[in-house]
Amino acid sequence: MNNNKYATKSLLISTLLALATCAGGATAFSAPLRHKSSDYTSRGLSQPSPLAPWQVPRGGDIATSSTSLKSSILGAIDVFYKTMPLTSAFVTCGIKASAADLVAQKRAAMQNTDEEEGLLTTTDEEILSEITTPLEKRRNFAFFLYGGLYQGMAQEIIFNEIFPKIFGQGTDFVTVLSKVSFDMLVVSPFVCLPVAYLVKSVIFQYTVGEALARYKDDVMKNGLLVKYWSLWGPVQCLTFGVVPVHLRIAFIAVISFFWLIIFSSVSAKGQKERELECSLEDGVSCRIDG
Repeated sequence: MNNNKYATKSLLISTLLALATCAGGATAFSAPLRHKSSDYTSRGLSQPSPLAPWQVPRGGDIATSSTSLKSSILGAIDVFYKTMPLTSAFVTCGIKASAADLVAQKRAAMQNTDEEEGLLTTTDEEILSEITTPLEKRRNFAFFLYGGLYQGMAQEIIFNEIFPKIFGQGTDFVTVLSKVSFDMLVVSPFVCLPVAYLVKSVIFQYTVGEALARYKDDVMKNGLLVKYWSLWGPVQCLTFGVVPVHLRIAFIAVISFFWLIIFSSVSAKGQKERELECSLEDGVSCRIDG
């Protein structure tokens, strides 16, 4: 009887010891591996801090990486405009001006086709549908140079270096109004717009006098300055009052994309009118800029 009691007690004690051993092993496997601070000190390493719950990798890391990539790209663009103002201004405004002129040429070609549709026979329409209007490459190159050299580099110097020295760097009402007024009444009519016609004169190889005569003609007959003021007056208030200095030229480039479509259309309209007025006696047009 005593032997049975002794055997039972031994079995119970053995069972409790086994359970304790299993629990300790499970805890050891489930807990993260820990090192004593002396282990890191002996190896010359700093002891890592434990991860916070929000630092533990989860499935949302993909979205976080995407956001980080976007932030990196935007940061790189921001640094590009800050550290290379003239280069960024030329590239941005040159490409923008070229693209705007392509849009204007496409619109003009579509309008010409619509006007001629009433005079075409079925055969003519079939032939016309197979013909694409050729791109006026020299005109497009002229707009690229105008956009890059003047709207980009020159305006970077005028708006961000010369204007602050004359009118100050503030964004108060008086300072902004002074800058906008000077731009609208002096810079635009006597520098900005004439430069566009002078660039075209160099590309198409006609005289400075002819270029200025075309500019005057578009101002007097086609309302060029009125169109310019109606768009750029409000825009320049935002430029000098709200937009950060290093992003002003990029902001102007976005708006001037639409302005150059208008300007290109006005210029083309004036050219057509001059062709009609400049017809020779034998019926041959004296068109200069192809």
